[in-house]
Amino acid sequence: MSQNDPSREVACTLTEEQERERSEEVRSRLITTYLGFEECENGVTIRFDGADEALIAAAQFISAELQCCAFAEYELTVSPPYEETVLTITGPDRTRQLFRDGLVDRLEAETA
Repeated sequence: MSQNDPSREVACTLTEEQERERSEEVRSRLITTYLGFEECENGVTIRFDGADEALIAAAQFISAELQCCAFAEYELTVSPPYEETVLTITGPDRTRQLFRDGLVDRLEAETA
């Protein structure tokens, strides 16, 4: 079954305290390399610079998210000339909004 199956429930399983801790961890790892985002049909595409730190931080983020947001698909793309690391997160309805509210808005607030 595809992760983008609309019958999958879109819900984060973190407690409020865990979410606060994770949010701080995510910000500290990802904010320094964050470039921007675009919304896509079933999710978001988030761009980071091409530094090794961005790739490592994005992979660590994905690894952590697999534990609490197992409804989503995570795609990490690094293509020549390696100037950007691109993280695409997709899933059933409400996936875009969940990651927009929970991740992108926090990254955007830090760069504003």
